[in-house]
Amino acid sequence: MAVAATGFFDGVHLGHRKIIETLVETARRRGEESLIVTFWPHPRIALGKDASSLKLLLPLEEKIRMIRELGVDRVEVLEFTPQFASMTAAGYLQMLARDFSVTAVVLGYDTRMGSDQLGPDEIARAAGGLDIFRCGPVGTVSSTKIRNLVSAGRLDEASSLLGYDYSEKLLSLQNNEGSANQAELLFNRIISWQKYIT
Repeated sequence: MAVAATGFFDGVHLGHRKIIETLVETARRRGEESLIVTFWPHPRIALGKDASSLKLLLPLEEKIRMIRELGVDRVEVLEFTPQFASMTAAGYLQMLARDFSVTAVVLGYDTRMGSDQLGPDEIARAAGGLDIFRCGPVGTVSSTKIRNLVSAGRLDEASSLLGYDYSEKLLSLQNNEGSANQAELLFNRIISWQKYIT
């Protein structure tokens, strides 16, 4: 049996961390496994929606590593395809229960799920016996906002929303040592983004 949270989790930012914290605590309280179900590639890439402009904050492997470090028992990565995108929220919840023995789902305050794009209240009504737990907002944090800050060179502000030093993360991902200025970081990051989305 498992308690699940689901989403792309790019950057594993403060909003994601609140969901993951609630997930881990809820699973432990229920004596069940904590499970993150995420996707690859990004839905915009899979569906061809302005994919060339998408700059991911983290590669898949690093995202999984960071999620596991936050105490999650298991991470499952599902292939995001146009067929997958056609699944309704109710169908997706049924799949989680059937394929991953999910008994409960943790939602963010602004979660949208399924081809019908149900919000938290509607998801709760479509849950079909699954328990639903909700998290409140953590300020105005989103992966899109953080990507825009990084693109503008505002790494300190991006780091404050991520909950970790993004400059240091870039250096560790690129196996660099020593210090680098923001221009060098951004130049290297643009190269890395192209690698992550191809």
